[in-house]
Amino acid sequence: MDIEAVAEEDPSAIHTLSISLAKGMTEEDAATVCTGLGFEGKTHSQGVEQLQKLYKMFLSVDATQIEVNPWAVTPDKDVYCVDAKISIDENAAFRQHQIETDHSASDSGSGTDANEAKAVQMGLNYIALDGNIGCMVNGAGLAMATMDIIQLKGGMPANFLDVGGSANTEQVKTAFEILSGHPSVKAIFVNIFGGIMKCDVIAQGVINAAEQVKVSVPIVVRLTGTNADKGQQMLRDWSAKHTDVTMQVISSFDQAADEVVTSAK
Repeated sequence: MDIEAVAEEDPSAIHTLSISLAKGMTEEDAATVCTGLGFEGKTHSQGVEQLQKLYKMFLSVDATQIEVNPWAVTPDKDVYCVDAKISIDENAAFRQHQIETDHSASDSGSGTDANEAKAVQMGLNYIALDGNIGCMVNGAGLAMATMDIIQLKGGMPANFLDVGGSANTEQVKTAFEILSGHPSVKAIFVNIFGGIMKCDVIAQGVINAAEQVKVSVPIVVRLTGTNADKGQQMLRDWSAKHTDVTMQVISSFDQAADEVVTSAK
């Protein structure tokens, strides 16, 4: 569901419950949540039990977030957590050796994209997808919008890659290594909004990456916001001297999306 639309159109549909750190999630707290969700009988009792266990886990693993989506009810009225996102506080890693060990073991297995582990080490948010357009964006909202417009234009994103609001040139270089190393990527779209992040820093990172990482696919760069003009000029000047790399600097989001989808074809 589009939670932003729900919040605007029907705010009463969103229920929030504050939990006392001193008491923890009591059975009464959990019951309030389950009642608000419309659970009754068997589903209500199972929901209460699962919520209290989730809260206990939240504390025991030093989580910063546990997001369950969806929480499913079967025809037999059993409640199951079908999927969840769990984020662990990096500052508490010294208390969570087992989780770190398990995570490292899973990274070395065939079921985990090796680039995801590389991205985590550099503080990047990366998820591999099935398309052929590599995306490097700052901010989750802009990343989602970038993937949406690529699909709107008839293309398919190869990944979700958010460099965050304070990425340095080394992180940008790593991002390029990840994207250029993806076997399906036929074009790379760099889409940056300069707020806290300065566009000239991103531009320098792109230049460093293009000089050090063999990038054989077309690159489309869109920079807007803080120092955008400076960053765009840096890239244009560099591109003019390095004709072996196909790079286009485009200010319009729409035009840049059109170009990267065309380039990928």
